[in-house]
Amino acid sequence: MTAELKAALNPASRLHAIPRAEPQRMTPGQRLLTLEDVADLLGVSKAWVRDHATRRSPRIPVVRFGERRAVLRFRPQDIEQFISSHVSQEGV
Repeated sequence: MTAELKAALNPASRLHAIPRAEPQRMTPGQRLLTLEDVADLLGVSKAWVRDHATRRSPRIPVVRFGERRAVLRFRPQDIEQFISSHVSQEGV
């Protein structure tokens, strides 16, 4: 976990780091992130997160509860992986 992401997650004392293992599972006491949580972490709007969780690229992995108007939640380790996979190598 990057120090920046860890710092972003820790102030609320709501999330715990998950060790890298296959498959990655939720641990007791860990909660799923909301659209608002993810938007705050990424510094984007809730609409951007919703779009990229449901139809646009790059896709954000999402847990859907329901069908058409599903409730969307996000696993912290998926968001960490999303951030890691989209870090610019050029530092731009």
